[in-house]
Amino acid sequence: MTTNITNTANDPYHDDGAIAGLTVEATTPAVFVESLTLVVLWLLSTVGNILVCLVVHRSRRIQSTTNFFVVSLAVSDLCVSVVCAPFVASRIIGDSWLVGQFFCKLVRFVQHAAPAATIFVLVSICIDRYYTIIYPLSFKVTRGTAKRMIVCSWVSASLISSLCFFFFEVVKTTRVKEGGGGSSHSKASSSFSSSSSSPALGDEVLVCPTFVPAANDWGGLTYIVVLVVCQYLLPVLIVCCLYVRVVGYIWTAGTPGVRVITRTNNPVPRAKVKMVKMLLVVTATTLAVHAPFYMAQLAYCFKPKQFLDRKVFIFAFWCLTATGTSKPLLYLYYNANFRRGCKEVFCMSAMRCYRSHTYAITTASMFGKKNYVGVMEINSNGQTLACDSPVKAFNRSLHVEKSAWPLNGSLPSTYV
Repeated sequence: MTTNITNTANDPYHDDGAIAGLTVEATTPAVFVESLTLVVLWLLSTVGNILVCLVVHRSRRIQSTTNFFVVSLAVSDLCVSVVCAPFVASRIIGDSWLVGQFFCKLVRFVQHAAPAATIFVLVSICIDRYYTIIYPLSFKVTRGTAKRMIVCSWVSASLISSLCFFFFEVVKTTRVKEGGGGSSHSKASSSFSSSSSSPALGDEVLVCPTFVPAANDWGGLTYIVVLVVCQYLLPVLIVCCLYVRVVGYIWTAGTPGVRVITRTNNPVPRAKVKMVKMLLVVTATTLAVHAPFYMAQLAYCFKPKQFLDRKVFIFAFWCLTATGTSKPLLYLYYNANFRRGCKEVFCMSAMRCYRSHTYAITTASMFGKKNYVGVMEINSNGQTLACDSPVKAFNRSLHVEKSAWPLNGSLPSTYV
């Protein structure tokens, strides 16, 4: 079901600046540049974030609590790349929304929920680093806690963005053609003025609004404010406050003429300091790149009848996709373990894909049963003393029972 839009005063969307901006017909060079840029960003984001997930999954040494958050960030970027980017590309190339009402609602929901989940997860990472650095003994983010924080981030982002299914719908309106006595900007904006001149009108076109249509709807205006405040402004304030405390705990202003910034006397391990540096850069980059998307919505909220050029929408979506491109590159630059993990994934390390040939020897291992691999006590006649089966050589409870000092628990019997 679509809404018929005409240039009449009875139409609730006839003076909406965001919808009018999407009706301007683009030139062929502009479509080519926009599509090519989006394809490159989509390719880099998809490949990079899949690589992040593979590296964390395969490399046991970087499966830390922080990397649960890193995988969540990669998944949210993949949602934008896989769910949103193809439909936005079809909109740019076809110069119309071609995939119907349901996908309009779904794409706008993901376009708001996935970036919000990214920002909420960054807030969770900030809280984790805050307590790990400043209050390491009062609170510790375990793996279970990290998973619960990730679930809460995604659920909160989904709930806040769920009203996109109500507000967004496909709009049928008239295309504004370029050429013929003026630029497309002046022609489109003339429809919002009281002058008698009218823009050159073309064929009807289907539009899926990028922002909540809010020109004559207080509900839409309120929802835009809630989205921007809850998904961006409030998280940015929390992140800035906590990271200022963390930075002040680790670094201080140095002596003039010697060093600008020096380490404080607080005992913070170097590994955690390096992690904080990387997360600071990742957080700052992500929030900066997300800013155009939210700031454009906020500007549209205050002046919904002002004409918005289609380039504003394209640039904002470029920024959302570029977020998924920047994170893997930052991990490669700052994290040596991630670089090593990438080499292992592509079989470029010195160990040549050793993880695909690694096996475990346990009490139930077929390798141990067939080959009798283990350390066994035997007498001069070659008979075993400790156990009657070679398989039991891996059962260390027998040695624990014979130990001079009793142990509280048995040692693990798995070797990798």
